[in-house]
Amino acid sequence: MLDQITHLFRLRTILEEGSLRRASEKLNVTQPALSRSLAQLESYFGQQLVDRHARGVKATPFGEKVLSVSNRIERYWEIAEHELRSEVSDEKAVMRIGGGPVWRSGILSGVLAELQSRFPRLVIEFTTLTYGKTIDDLREGRLDVAFGGVFNDGGTSARMARVKLTEVTNYVMARENHPLLKGQSGPGGKVLPSSLLAYPWIVYSELPAYREITEHTIAEHVGARPDVRFICQNLLSVLTILQQSDCLCVLPGLSVQAVNSPRIVPIPLPLRHSTAEIGMIFRTEMRDWSPMQTLVELCQDKFGIAHEQGFDTSRGGVKPTRVTSEIGQP
Repeated sequence: MLDQITHLFRLRTILEEGSLRRASEKLNVTQPALSRSLAQLESYFGQQLVDRHARGVKATPFGEKVLSVSNRIERYWEIAEHELRSEVSDEKAVMRIGGGPVWRSGILSGVLAELQSRFPRLVIEFTTLTYGKTIDDLREGRLDVAFGGVFNDGGTSARMARVKLTEVTNYVMARENHPLLKGQSGPGGKVLPSSLLAYPWIVYSELPAYREITEHTIAEHVGARPDVRFICQNLLSVLTILQQSDCLCVLPGLSVQAVNSPRIVPIPLPLRHSTAEIGMIFRTEMRDWSPMQTLVELCQDKFGIAHEQGFDTSRGGVKPTRVTSEIGQP
């Protein structure tokens, strides 16, 4: 087994470098030894792993699949090795966390601080999710856990465990002293949808869906497109502009909780609201890792959810959980 792992790690370097010569120099292993590793892997799997061409080598489709698995194996071995050596080594373990913009805006700050205090030898790498690549990054070990609306990714793969933490609702947002909140209201204290056209808009573009929500959903209800003045990828910039102007913007309710002076609040409108489930997703082999178990419990505590025993991997691994309140209700 260890020989096969060595061959797999050599394969990864060969494919990353694009040639046996460069891989040989990087690994300080002879080219014939690398060729033997390739031959043994191809014999073992019964399929060709690389295509050779004038400028080097390139993975076959099956080779790409083997490379993905070997990346995951290496990440799991890193974690297992640290646990086995923790009593005699000062090396720190690393947890790779990816978060969407709402999570990066401060939701996880206290959770991650508490996690690190419980595991002082743990280094937390908190990075931005690359949308469309989340499942691949998890599958291949570039991420250990992802936070966001990722529950429809990855089909029904039993390799991914999912923990639903809450649901977010999208609202039209404005500063708390916005003229719309002081003007005439429609029936039931709601603002007339037609009033939305009198003010400039910000399109929050880090999540592609928000451009469509802003332009098409509003147009559907009021009969005209909003007057878009800003298109901004950065959530903090969007919130700052909202605080300092009469702009409006469609945002998830969870994203404005920490904003004060002035607060950002939902405009009470007689419109249909879109909701999405959000939470965390990780590879099933990580569920027995103590830092991952603690992270799940800390997140469940933050959202008022009773701790679950284990993780259900049926239907893609979604674990039904109790949501105590709907975030962002006006």
